[in-house]
Amino acid sequence: MKRYSDKGMVLILLYFLIVVLLITFIAFISRSIWENKDVFRSRDTLQAYYLAEAGVDEVKRGLYDTFRQVFPQALLNDFSWFDDLDDGDPSNKYTLPTDAALAMVAGGTYTVTITLVNQPDLTEEDRDITFVCTAVVNNTSKIVTSVVRYSLATSSVFDYSYFVNNLGWFWGGGLTSQGDIRSNGDFSFGGNPTVNGDIYASVNADLGANGDITGNSRNDSIDFYRNNADSAARPTNPTAGSDPDVYAYPNGYDGESDRFPQQEVLNMPYLGDLNDYQNLAVSQNGTISQGGVTLVDNVLNDNVVLIGTVVNPIVINGPVVVSGDVLIKGVVTGQGTIFSGRNTHIIGDITYQNPPDWLKPDTTPDATDTQNATRDFLGLASKGNVIVGDYTRNDWQVNVTTYLQPPFTQAYEVDSTDSDNGYVQYYQGANPYFNGDYTVDDGGTKLDGSNRKFYESSYDDTYVGSVAEPANQINQIDAVTYTNHAFAGRVGNLTMNGSLIARDEAIIYSGSITMNYDIRVKYKGDDFYLPRELDLPRTQYMKRD
Repeated sequence: MKRYSDKGMVLILLYFLIVVLLITFIAFISRSIWENKDVFRSRDTLQAYYLAEAGVDEVKRGLYDTFRQVFPQALLNDFSWFDDLDDGDPSNKYTLPTDAALAMVAGGTYTVTITLVNQPDLTEEDRDITFVCTAVVNNTSKIVTSVVRYSLATSSVFDYSYFVNNLGWFWGGGLTSQGDIRSNGDFSFGGNPTVNGDIYASVNADLGANGDITGNSRNDSIDFYRNNADSAARPTNPTAGSDPDVYAYPNGYDGESDRFPQQEVLNMPYLGDLNDYQNLAVSQNGTISQGGVTLVDNVLNDNVVLIGTVVNPIVINGPVVVSGDVLIKGVVTGQGTIFSGRNTHIIGDITYQNPPDWLKPDTTPDATDTQNATRDFLGLASKGNVIVGDYTRNDWQVNVTTYLQPPFTQAYEVDSTDSDNGYVQYYQGANPYFNGDYTVDDGGTKLDGSNRKFYESSYDDTYVGSVAEPANQINQIDAVTYTNHAFAGRVGNLTMNGSLIARDEAIIYSGSITMNYDIRVKYKGDDFYLPRELDLPRTQYMKRD
């Protein structure tokens, strides 16, 4: 027999050790490979989801931009444009991405299809579009399904107590704004007026405006504001005390007046074809009544004179359309907006029978909002102008008309439907323009056959003089006003509880003007049927597969 040597045992043990180490190494490498594959698979899955969501966002925004180009000035856009996008080949309107790539995701592609176009509410123009985006990254495929709503919303120009689509001017220490103010051009101050809100100016190449804010203004402290602002003025933020966590109110006055020059121009919701608003008035059964008698049933194809009293107020219910001029003064109750096909003439005080009010300080702001949501509201939206006071008086014409013609006003592009009111005076290329002079004849006639100027109504001067108050005796206007063109008048001491939204503004005052922004527009504007514009597309539903 031969005995194993010690060297043989060492070799055997070394062999087994190498085998164990090799097995361990192979297992480690295999696990590392699989874990690495899992990491890449997880990365590819995550990138595929991101790519699919990016594809949806691309088409969501692309359709929005394309639709705005098709209807650049329409107020109520024709949403039926969306209705055939789900027919499998929408390329005649918008080219959907197919096997498209995104530079940030190497080796990935995405394809978007539209599978459904739905009108969720037959009384509204809204459309819900269902997008399905399939993204592939390194053989990993993921699908994102998203329902996106395209709809109208109250225009952002109504976020301000004063908005002009031209150069803004606040001249005189008697001016006070209890709300933000904005212009689509430069903003000029003189006489140190009070602005208890923020100030915005915009870069506007059409006006040659750099978006500058010049001159001085002042603002009140919160304590002074609470003690002196009237009940129609918006509350503060915080509404009570000094703790914003307890009494936060984002729409309130925060005691600061910040300046924001060089902003982007805001689009005005141009009142074009009023047929869309006529349809809205019919669908919402809008009316104006007085003493139980219906004066406007949805739509009135005529002019109208509305004079409310405490005993017999004007009752507004929803949206209504008057094809001609609206002459209005007196006590108003209800909620709604009057769309006039031409001018709105404020011929005296307009006061709410049940006005909203905001306590200062207020320890229950939510309860106050709930209460004010049911109080009276009047919108006055004019395809022509908003004119304040008796324009037949010599003092009105001497003081106001200077600011209703160049160089204070300028030529600007209008809508083709403005030809009915005389505003289409010439063309640049295919676009109609108005020369900016509101003091000349508009091509129409008054009821007595005499020539009519842009700022005048269709009623004869004798009748207007008999029902209109002298402008300096108009002390209060409770309304949110909007006009495609000019807001003009002569006043003494005036309080406006609402907003002034206009292309051009020519208000001449001899005493003071206080503008109290009606903050209900911020959270309830759609309920009041104010002029609307295309809202940003909003995602209603999203699913990842």
